[in-house]
Order: sequence, then structure tokens, then C-alpha cells
Amino acid sequence: MLWLFLAVITLETAIAGTFQQNEYSTIKRGWTEMSIYSTTKKHNVKFDYKICLDSMPYYIEATANPKYSTGVEKFNVTVVQINFYNAVLELERIDEDSGWGDMLFTLQWTIYHISDYITSIATVQYRVDYETDLNISETSNVSAVYGQGLSSLPSLQSNPQLQPRLSQERQNGHRFLLFENKLSRLVTNLNLNKKQGENDLFTVFIVYRLDEVMTPGSYDWIGLFGIDNLGYDKSIGLASDKVVVSGTLGNNIHITSTLINANPRALHVWNVLSVQWNVDGGVDASNVWCNGKLLRRFQARTSASDTRFTIGDLLPSGRRSFRGAIGEFVLFKGIVITDEVMKRYQLHFIQKWGITADPIPV
Repeated sequence: MLWLFLAVITLETAIAGTFQQNEYSTIKRGWTEMSIYSTTKKHNVKFDYKICLDSMPYYIEATANPKYSTGVEKFNVTVVQINFYNAVLELERIDEDSGWGDMLFTLQWTIYHISDYITSIATVQYRVDYETDLNISETSNVSAVYGQGLSSLPSLQSNPQLQPRLSQERQNGHRFLLFENKLSRLVTNLNLNKKQGENDLFTVFIVYRLDEVMTPGSYDWIGLFGIDNLGYDKSIGLASDKVVVSGTLGNNIHITSTLINANPRALHVWNVLSVQWNVDGGVDASNVWCNGKLLRRFQARTSASDTRFTIGDLLPSGRRSFRGAIGEFVLFKGIVITDEVMKRYQLHFIQKWGITADPIPV
């Protein structure tokens, strides 16, 4: 499957101010009318997009309704095949177990490439690669990154001494955030755990570059993400000899093994790391992936947590700050991400950010 990546002209010099834009979406919409009849309750229909695309769509939403409805006929619509120039819909009559005579239908569709689809279902998505959706000072300090996805909540840092900085350089054409100062972090006022562990299900994807780690010891990991309130709540830590994921059975797991082109603790290397906590899924329903490779499956546990989450540390008040760069942060709440989808999302971030990775079969 081919993927679409966005080409946007951006300025080389950061300008102070607040920016909130959504000008990089490539969602396409269209409609047509077709006369359709069927002798059975299910019928497949092929329709042409009638618009120019640069690559095959990742996902399509579609509806098909009789133009001159009597109010009796009701249909379900399922996209059963996606092609480069067209797609195939399955129409199923659900008001009765029969076909229908010749009827004029209005077909409407929305086409998503993978970048748009991720944004459309993510709870929050933070990125500065288009130099929009952020509040930046004249010294390139960033006090707010405004959320994409289903929530527009910003990730904030009001203290100038703790603010990350917008990079002047680019990774594969994209700017990113630099976490250079001690205890630099961003905090989002979104409660991921309103029922204190009940039905915990969320996944984070983080595109980052680790530039510094602490000296090995008992508590030597630094925080990439966390909702910790000092109770081994859900968090991701990095050390020179391990990756620490909390919110697991037994409080946390340590991943010490490494894979070729999938080492989340490698210094000065861009990675995409994802962790899925699926408490209700039970044994091995939760997982850790890096650069398209599965690192570990584990069992997540219920846990009380802070009512905010932190990017670049384990907890909002600051404890183990990340040192390096973060290009993109995406969080999905209440969605089980299968291995197949996980690999496709990882591949998207790998290609977008120019991450060195082995081929990923999808």
C-alpha cells in the first residue's frame, strides 16, 4: 500500500506569536448519483472517485441513500475494497430480507490518507513540523503546542526556564522540539484515567531522538511520557541499559534486549516508540513497539494516576526529564490497535521522519 506525505512550504525563521491552523489536511470528499437495483439484500457497487490523488487512500467513509426515499428502505454501507481510482461498496438492505427495484442513490464519500486518518481518530496529536499550532517566543521557546485530533487541548509550559525550544534544523524536512534544560517538559490537562484504572485503554506514539541518559543505577531512567503520581502509574522511561514501562503487572517491566534498527535507547538516533496499555485485554494484550518491530508484550494493571499527562518527563511536577528531541506525539484513547495497524502506523512515522528501519511487511 502506498502512503501520502504532505509537502508544505514553510519559513526558515521562526516568528514570535500564537498560531493555530489546520491547513495541511488532505482529506478529499465527493459524491455521485447512481441507479442501482438488486435481487438480493446485498449488492456490491463500484464507484470512481473523480478526483486526482497522489497515492492510494488508507481509509474511506461512505454513505448511500435513496434520493427519493419512501422512508421505508434502509441500507447499511460497507467499504469492501479500496483501489487507487475507485472503491467497492457493499449495500445491504436492513429493513427487510429482500432486494429492491431500480432506485436512484446518492453516494457520498470521504477519503483519508493515513496521516489524516490518524489525526481524525487520535485523542490528541502534537506536532510542530509545519510550524503551526504553537505559541513561540522570540527566542524560540515554546509555551504551548495546540492539539490536533479529537481534542484541541494544548500541552503547556508557562515557566520559560522549563520550556522546550523549536528547532531551527529539520529532520527529513520537519522541525521538532528540543528538550535541553533540566526538567523541561510539557503538560496536558487531560485525565486519561477518570475511573482510577477501570477500562484503561490507551496507546501513545512518540517520535524522538535521545541525546543524553543518566549514569546507570537503581533509578537511572529519564521520562519520555508519564501520568505518574509516584505510584508506578503508566509511564515510559529510558536509560542507557533499558527501557522502563510502568503500569504493568508487578509495577513495571525492563526491556534490556535490543533489535537491529529498533533500539529505543540508542543515542542521537531518531526512533518511533509506541506503548499500548490494555488493562481489560489481560495477559499479553499490551505491547511495546519500536521502528516497526515488537519489543515486548505485557499485562497492564489498573492504577490511580495524575489527572494530567506529561511529555518529556514521568510526572507533571517534574522528576526525570528527557534530554533530546521530540518530533511528534500521538495518543489514542479507547481504541485497541492491532499488530497489523500498529505496523502501518509505525511505517507512516518511519517514512515521514526519515527513521532508519528494516522493511516492514504490511
